[in-house]
Amino acid sequence: MKRKLVTILIGCMTLGLFGCGSGLSDTTKRLTPQQSEDSEQNADHTGNEDQQAEADTTEKKAEDDSTETSFGYQYRYCQFALNLLQQTYEDGKNEMISPLSVLTALTMTENGAKGDTLSQMEQVLSDGTPVGQQGRELSSYMKKLADTENAHLNIANSIWLKDADTLHVENDFLSENSKLFDAEIYQAPFDEHTLKDINTWVSQKTEKMIPEILEKIEDNSVMYLINAIAFDAKWQSPYEKEDVESGTFTSENGAQQTVDMMYSTEAYYLEDDSTTGFIRPYEDGYSFMALLPKEGISIEDYISHLSAEKLIGLVENASTDYEVDAAIPKFKSEYSIELKDTLQNMGMTDAFDEEQADFRGIGTSDNGNIYINMVLHKTYIEVDEQGTKAGASTVVGMVESMSLYEPEIKTVHLDRPFVYAIIDTETQMPIFLGVTESVEE
Repeated sequence: MKRKLVTILIGCMTLGLFGCGSGLSDTTKRLTPQQSEDSEQNADHTGNEDQQAEADTTEKKAEDDSTETSFGYQYRYCQFALNLLQQTYEDGKNEMISPLSVLTALTMTENGAKGDTLSQMEQVLSDGTPVGQQGRELSSYMKKLADTENAHLNIANSIWLKDADTLHVENDFLSENSKLFDAEIYQAPFDEHTLKDINTWVSQKTEKMIPEILEKIEDNSVMYLINAIAFDAKWQSPYEKEDVESGTFTSENGAQQTVDMMYSTEAYYLEDDSTTGFIRPYEDGYSFMALLPKEGISIEDYISHLSAEKLIGLVENASTDYEVDAAIPKFKSEYSIELKDTLQNMGMTDAFDEEQADFRGIGTSDNGNIYINMVLHKTYIEVDEQGTKAGASTVVGMVESMSLYEPEIKTVHLDRPFVYAIIDTETQMPIFLGVTESVEE
């Protein structure tokens, strides 16, 4: 029997027009969860009663988390981000992932998982935390992220359903994702018009920085879940013309490049047994964190030993006892990876198995079981004198102390492979996490 499957569209992160998907074809219909076909008829035998009961018990905790992100959630988020980086890292290649984008789309999908499929997703995405609590904490965290004129972060989500009599989607699944993540719901025939509409939606949300996310729609695809995040922030202190000088970047293999280096003096110095680094703030709530492995430690070994405790500890123990002679190369980078194997290696196997996958909370198909067949993640970053623009697309998908002494000067020049993150300064959680092994200008 020909199988139907779920193709999950996970993350789009870049600069954006944040409309509701204007310019879509007449064959694509915008729905409310209550308008989805067959949802009410099927709610009695395939509804998410277990998730609802668990959600009720965690609602009070979610309300508490709406004012302050707990350390437990901060730790789980950072550990997922690092697990993803460690699993996807390839020696010699530049990389940037958006853990927020991947986690949001997979959490949307997780809201429809059952049985062992749900247990595996809970373990991989949130260290065993129940899906209801994970969804509410993630939703609460994202709503607190700063979005201003000089530090712009916008998050959008959508779910695309195939317009077919054989697909029966649970209204509870759509309602939960609409409530938690403001997901827009679309129904479409999944033809060439739908392909154009999905790419148009992504292009609008990313201000044409990612003009095309899908090359085609497979015949047996029945659903896309899309997360879109846009980031565009100005430096708190932009670089002046005289701050930019030619320098040399040395790759891990010894190859040298002549690059434009941006020099500055920074106030926050990072150091532990394997790292030196610094934090350079953007306007209004975000910072660029640079982590340079100490001499003698390869970038591969450094990444493999990173942990949530280490990452959080570096930021929490940032020192203002020194001035940091800092240098950042001007760079931009595009990155693409298929995350299916990565997520399976992390322990999320049943979701991709057409026999074992249990997504009854999403719905059913008369033609066969519903499962995930791909998770394609794409990212983009550009760092220059004015600030940073960063984005991703995935298919599944601080006070100064006055001192009476001359500070010791620490030098951290990013002139060899380094790890970097764009962090939310309130929680120190990475919105983007990357590795630069060579410089692309």
